[in-house]
Amino acid sequence: MRYLFLVLIYIFPLLGNDLENRVQLLEQKMDQVGTETEGGRFGANFTSGEFEKGWAGLQFFGGPFFWHAKVGGTEYVYDLATRGKGKIESQSFDWDWGYRLGAGLRLPILKWELIGTYTHFGTQDHEGRGVIPPSLLISLKGGIIPASQKATSDYKIDYDNIDLYLYQTSFFSRLLGLSSSIGLKRTWIDQKQGVTYIGDGVTRVKDRCRFVGTGPSIGLNMKWHLLCGISFIAGGHVSLLFGKFELKHSENQIALKGSTHLFSPTLHFLLGINWDYPMKWGQFSLSLGYEAEYFWRQNQAVEIENKAANGFRFQLIRYAEDLTFYGITLKAGIEF
Repeated sequence: MRYLFLVLIYIFPLLGNDLENRVQLLEQKMDQVGTETEGGRFGANFTSGEFEKGWAGLQFFGGPFFWHAKVGGTEYVYDLATRGKGKIESQSFDWDWGYRLGAGLRLPILKWELIGTYTHFGTQDHEGRGVIPPSLLISLKGGIIPASQKATSDYKIDYDNIDLYLYQTSFFSRLLGLSSSIGLKRTWIDQKQGVTYIGDGVTRVKDRCRFVGTGPSIGLNMKWHLLCGISFIAGGHVSLLFGKFELKHSENQIALKGSTHLFSPTLHFLLGINWDYPMKWGQFSLSLGYEAEYFWRQNQAVEIENKAANGFRFQLIRYAEDLTFYGITLKAGIEF
């Protein structure tokens, strides 16, 4: 009995040290798999093995788009037929390619995403019309131009745009998410039209409108999850740009220049399908949609009008028409 008592005295401290080490190891493992609930209690932390957004992150995206342009105020000639039936000829643009590039940063603590994009699109169109006498072509550009038998018109548009937005997403359910945004929009639009009238002589009329504007923008986006990572997406932005219009008009020996600062409201919307493919280290996304952007009173110009009252005189008329881009947009992105 004496020897058994001595053995127990030596064994109990060893068992105590081993038990303490086991408890510390168990606490470390519980910290790795545990989390604190909203009620302040301890709960289990489950992971799916797929990509999940953390407290900070990066994303890069871009892709081509296939757009069509519509511009008001491009009418250049009136085809006056011998039987009194006529037709107004204007620009009819083809579909052209453009591209968009962007990057985003998920801000810690604030739970906002800062996203910037750059968009470029350019298109041009060549139109021509000829008639045989006694039919005539009546000029719709310029002021002091006689009737002609042939007219050609070339129109070119260059569009560049930079958007910088702050996004915040709210989930109303497991399948539906909405995000609101506020930001700045910077736009460059350059439009050129050159018309040539050929009759007894040759007359060339040139118009140019350059716009550079900046303004605030607000938007709302929706993402409705369907199945297998596929979602229906929709979004719209409204912007109010304030910028400078530089105008040039020339014909024969006349050359006019002018500039003014005006507001140009803008509406943008997108409807499409998005596919997300999550991985452990990131998430790949691919989307295809229909996109449109509308600019009010964007094509501005001056026009010379002939007057014949108590002698010959002419006056300048200023007009403004709208500009639209629309078409199919493809976007691919990667998020970390």
